[in-house]
Amino acid sequence: MSFAARLLEWLLAPLLFLWLLSLGITFLAARETVDTALDDQLNLAAEMLRAEWLDQRADGGVTPFPSPTLRRVLFNHSDYPMHFVIAERGKRAVAGDDALLPLLRETAGDRPITMISSTPIAPGQGINSVLDEEFVRVARFQFDLAGVDHYLVVAQSRARQDKLLRSILFYEAIPQSAVIVIAVFLVWYGLAYVVRPMRKLKAHLDARGVNNLSPLPPQLAPSELSPLIQSINDLISRLQVSHAAQKRFIANAAHQLRTPLAALRAHGELLKQRSAGDARDAQTIEQLLTTSTRANRLAKQLLSLLRAETSATTASFETIDLNGLAREVCAELLPLAIERNIDFSFDECSVASPVYGDPTLITEMIFNLVDNALKYTPRAGHVLLTVDHAPSRLSVEDSGPGVSEADRERIFSPFARVPRYDSETRHVVAGSGLGLAIVLEVVRSHGAHIDVGQSRWNGARMNVRFS
Repeated sequence: MSFAARLLEWLLAPLLFLWLLSLGITFLAARETVDTALDDQLNLAAEMLRAEWLDQRADGGVTPFPSPTLRRVLFNHSDYPMHFVIAERGKRAVAGDDALLPLLRETAGDRPITMISSTPIAPGQGINSVLDEEFVRVARFQFDLAGVDHYLVVAQSRARQDKLLRSILFYEAIPQSAVIVIAVFLVWYGLAYVVRPMRKLKAHLDARGVNNLSPLPPQLAPSELSPLIQSINDLISRLQVSHAAQKRFIANAAHQLRTPLAALRAHGELLKQRSAGDARDAQTIEQLLTTSTRANRLAKQLLSLLRAETSATTASFETIDLNGLAREVCAELLPLAIERNIDFSFDECSVASPVYGDPTLITEMIFNLVDNALKYTPRAGHVLLTVDHAPSRLSVEDSGPGVSEADRERIFSPFARVPRYDSETRHVVAGSGLGLAIVLEVVRSHGAHIDVGQSRWNGARMNVRFS
């Protein structure tokens, strides 16, 4: 999970919790408000009922009960009218709807009481109850008439108030949800803005060459990441020291080896001339010369690899034509092809194939590709060097054993070799395993791309494309 996604997750969880908490508080507050308004209506109606009932009892029943004014209060909402009942303690209802008797806490006659809540409440305080499978809001009063306890119950369906409560919640939830959505968007946008320097740092690192060990610019990241940048730069500095020491050792060793190897070869040539008549000595001297040639080639390749690795700072880039460099390599390696009886062809581009690079390094790259193909191609085989343009491209094909898909990446590692046997000598094809490593370094330093495929003769095809 990305840093931005993880941070958004940590911020989103509290936001969602606060949103749900806010909705819960809004619901409780809205229900309290709605219940209070309904209780006020019930209490007003109950007070008017009690007053009129007492007046009606006082004048002997002459005054109509309930009065027209009170009826308007009770039946103001025809869909949700108020119902009432007045009862004496332990007796039947004396006025109103006796269906409300179960809403009394005490038993009225023989009818059982059914209440949602059994918690005692003060007279006149509204409660929620159920009557005939319908939720109702109930207000109850107790008053005394001629020394007899009377009970007054006023009830109204909660349907209208519940509908109002849902409307309040709906219109409260919409802006709160919008606030949450906007907050998430702003947080996401803010995170994207905050991590932008980190993306720039990543792009900077991705664009670096494999041998670029220069320190990271501190301005690429925010100040909070300065300790990390400093630690990375310290590590890079230590790697620079180690890498430089390694390169100095390789360069010094290769240079020191070239002089004694040249002397060894010169002495071998001299011995070969003096022992021309002795076949056994001649064979030994020939092996000595072959070994010295191979060692000299290894020293030269080590220097070439070192030069390719440091090309970012030491190379001299200019616009060159691949045709000319390929032609020079063909002329240099033609004797080897003739010696091995290999059909060596050069398919030159009819127009110039310009590339921007170091002539020495690109020549070394072409030389290693062709030399590798000639070594692994059996006698009477085929090797084809092709140069193309738009875009500039160079490929080397051979009729050798080819390279399996499993080995197509490994062969570019230094000193990595795929054992191949010469069909005539039955010996492993000689080599140091540095040729293709040099090729890869040159390709990288020039921003090119190399891929390995199958040739028209089912051998190997090395294809280098320049951008």
